[in-house]
Amino acid sequence: MVPSDRAVRLGAFGFAILFGLVVVLGYIPGLNAPMHQHHAGADPGEHMLLGRYAISVLDDVTHGLTALLLFGAALHSARVSRIALAVFGSYYAVDAAIYIITGLLQGDPIGSNLALNLPHVVLSSVMLWLAYSRGRTAELRVATT
Repeated sequence: MVPSDRAVRLGAFGFAILFGLVVVLGYIPGLNAPMHQHHAGADPGEHMLLGRYAISVLDDVTHGLTALLLFGAALHSARVSRIALAVFGSYYAVDAAIYIITGLLQGDPIGSNLALNLPHVVLSSVMLWLAYSRGRTAELRVATT
């Protein structure tokens, strides 16, 4: 199944909403817990999103910018949406790879390491699929030129 240009734009919009929600959820007290002072490397303002994911201000900025740029891309065109999905899909794929490899080198349990990084693996895979799959309109353009 190859996504249409409309599906690509809707996908970019959906990811914009998702990344925006991740930022907003980080500021709902019942869904978060502050990092304990004994947690090595904890920055001020870092919290445990849903009790599972350590989120810092840098993460919030990254997720927020991702949301804003994907939203703008979705409003602009399928072509710009594909570019934005390719850029951010690649970024989150590399991010996941770095943390998976780092976890393996630090001796973290493989199952929990993979589960912790699974959201970025899945999201980046879908983003890259949307970015690099070509819909029917693209196939028709190639056939007529």
